[in-house]
Amino acid sequence: MPHTLPTEAQILIVGAGPSGLAAAISLICNGIEPSNLSIVDCAEKGANTSRALAIHSATLEALDQYDCASRLIELGIKGTDWRVGDRSSSTIFETSFGSNAPYTKYPFMLILEQSTTEHVLEERLRELGVEVKRPFRVVGMRDSGDKATSVLFESGEIVRTKFVIGADGVRSSVRQLSGIDFTDPDGKSIDESVTDLVAQMVLADVSISLPEDQAASYSSGLSLTTSDAGMFLLLPLGKPTVGEGLYKSSQPVYRVGFNVPRAQGEPPSKPSLEYIQRNIDQQAPFSLCSDPKVNPNPVKITQVHWSTRLRIRSAIADVFFKRVHGGIVLLIGDAGHVHSPAGGQGMNIGLRDATGLGPVLVGHIRKSEKSDKERSDENNSTDPDADTDTATLKDYAALRRMRGLENIRLTKRMTGTIGFVLKPRLFNWPLWIFKLLLKLSVFQNMFVYRLSGLGNR
Repeated sequence: MPHTLPTEAQILIVGAGPSGLAAAISLICNGIEPSNLSIVDCAEKGANTSRALAIHSATLEALDQYDCASRLIELGIKGTDWRVGDRSSSTIFETSFGSNAPYTKYPFMLILEQSTTEHVLEERLRELGVEVKRPFRVVGMRDSGDKATSVLFESGEIVRTKFVIGADGVRSSVRQLSGIDFTDPDGKSIDESVTDLVAQMVLADVSISLPEDQAASYSSGLSLTTSDAGMFLLLPLGKPTVGEGLYKSSQPVYRVGFNVPRAQGEPPSKPSLEYIQRNIDQQAPFSLCSDPKVNPNPVKITQVHWSTRLRIRSAIADVFFKRVHGGIVLLIGDAGHVHSPAGGQGMNIGLRDATGLGPVLVGHIRKSEKSDKERSDENNSTDPDADTDTATLKDYAALRRMRGLENIRLTKRMTGTIGFVLKPRLFNWPLWIFKLLLKLSVFQNMFVYRLSGLGNR
């Protein structure tokens, strides 16, 4: 049965990816009546590809307060290790998320593909009495009077609301209609915000002819390989959630990824098995190569379940809070910030934007309702022009923007480090000093602490 939209909603969330779903859960759990909230998405159904994979410690802690973390953990893999090596499988850097045990009850990186994460969050939201309404695309916004905004949809429907939460991704219609700029924080164009060497990536979910003993060595976390040709990552998706549930396959599924320098041209929009295999042979550890001249026990891709190209870029919205056409617009997730996928930070920072928004926005609404009642008691009427204090919302939006900036800087440093390692000077003394630093446990522990989000909640 097709969904219909209400003519009015106290809060309208645009975008039902992880951030939008988590924001809705947070708002309901903090006291918003389900009937006062609507969440819409322009897609007819949720994600059906794996996309983002890592959920970090700080994010699990944020989701735990809304009864979501344990459900996700049941379905994912507890990734404990992060390893960087060369093609001969020599280790350059290796660390364990277990060093975070004193600071969190989740000392691991949860490996779980995004469609399952979205499914769990949508099921939790449904338990709370809210259904995502699809497909509805926002095409306009206009003043509706009395500190409210009318949001116009492509279908012709109009929803009047006081709060619009933009969770509609990097091409956010809410952000664009609100006139909010979206730029690289260092003043570069979005396409020039990273170096040419690592500006493009190919990601794919594949099954490969990997022997069991070899598969076991890749089962505990993320493996990154660096060489003159580029960088290659391998991450097991392990449990049958992906293979059987998402791709209808009984074979184990792995996420692979590799950079494509701009000098080589743009990768195909949906890279083929042959394209992916060729790049694996050029960038992956020799033990994963399909060429028998290089690897006596050739390993080949048996099936490509999903593949895509990705431009690596950094940008952040000028503001995450803005009064627009009478109402209030708040940005969360990729609508507010986008950065390199290094470390899997994108979905995580968006989920933390969302989970923290609930108590702040509900607190603002309660304060506003109290002020309106007091004015009504004193004057027997409310003043539609009286502006309730929005300081708490502005402060929260500023805090989340600062967290977004910090994550952009973190991922830029990580991408820059990868670029440094990839430059054709692998045997010069600066790299050897850098490798020695990576061996220090204090450096390793600091790295996983920051990566886990515990130092940047």
